[in-house]
Amino acid sequence: MRLSIITSTHFRSIVTLLCSALLINFACEKNDIPAAEKSSPSKQADEKIPTIKDDTTTPSQVVVEVNGIKLTQNEVDAKMSKTLESIKGRFPQDQMAKFKKNLQDKLIEDFITRTLINQEADKQNIVASDNEMKLEIEKIEKRLPEGTTLEAALTPSGMTMEDLRENITFSLRFNKLLDSQIKTDLTPSTEEIKKYYTSNKEKLGTPETVHARHILIKVNDKDNEKTKSEKRAKIEVLRKQLLDGADFEKLAKENSECPSGKTGGDLGTFPRGRMVKPFEDAAFSQKVNEIGQVVQTMFGYHIIQTLEHSQATQKTLDEVKDKIKETLKNKKRQDIAKNYFAELKKKAKIVYGTPEGSHN
Repeated sequence: MRLSIITSTHFRSIVTLLCSALLINFACEKNDIPAAEKSSPSKQADEKIPTIKDDTTTPSQVVVEVNGIKLTQNEVDAKMSKTLESIKGRFPQDQMAKFKKNLQDKLIEDFITRTLINQEADKQNIVASDNEMKLEIEKIEKRLPEGTTLEAALTPSGMTMEDLRENITFSLRFNKLLDSQIKTDLTPSTEEIKKYYTSNKEKLGTPETVHARHILIKVNDKDNEKTKSEKRAKIEVLRKQLLDGADFEKLAKENSECPSGKTGGDLGTFPRGRMVKPFEDAAFSQKVNEIGQVVQTMFGYHIIQTLEHSQATQKTLDEVKDKIKETLKNKKRQDIAKNYFAELKKKAKIVYGTPEGSHN
């Protein structure tokens, strides 16, 4: 399984990233494909992810101090627990230790970034107005699926409206701070646009995609060989029923252990690179409407039916030049932001805490 995680950057508007994160979270809830699979509610009760207690009754070790502002282990643990709760049942347990380590590192770096940016914005009296906040929230709401409230879209990620407002405020202040550092026109030249187009023709086109549905019988590490054989036999029986003319949607609703079973196993349309490889190889190689052979992945046994298969297409320079121009402008802005933040960090007093003591 590959869990899609939106990594925050110091270069683009966090509001834009939030929009993307919200839409992706919603899509995962809606389609729940093997690339981001989630257990059923009943399974989730059994698949406990260890949570980290935020013990505020005892002194907490300082993880990092930035120009006198401290981040404690208790604060990191509280944020980690919130994130882990939001992905419960969607992340493989054998990768959890590595994920938690990476998450803690990211939270620490995020604290350093926000602290330095906020301190510099304070020095320059940069603020985000209520009207600016309102406009950014409206932009996000317009990008949500019809009938979905912002609060509902935030729920799967564990984010609250307060968190969202805090992120938007930070984003607005940071972008104003960054604007003050940009002294030249970032518009790319015609030659830069042509060069980018030549090097990225495939990425700029429409990728090859398939529209597929599946039935999943889960297999986990605790299953012995007898249990695995029984599950394999079960899915082979289901495949035979499909070959004999059974209704795929009905069988998926009754038998599939993927949340997509609720919608007849439909995973929607996806490009290469979205699914785990055995699943992808099957979905992209099968004939349209064919009931494929049983495929085994890290999640279990799948029966896949490809409903549509669209080949990749390329676009002309004229069709994508505006998109390229925006991409290159953003890259130049990112480079300026990266250098600016590096300078702030270089001048800052940052002390990391360790069990043995502290080091700069």
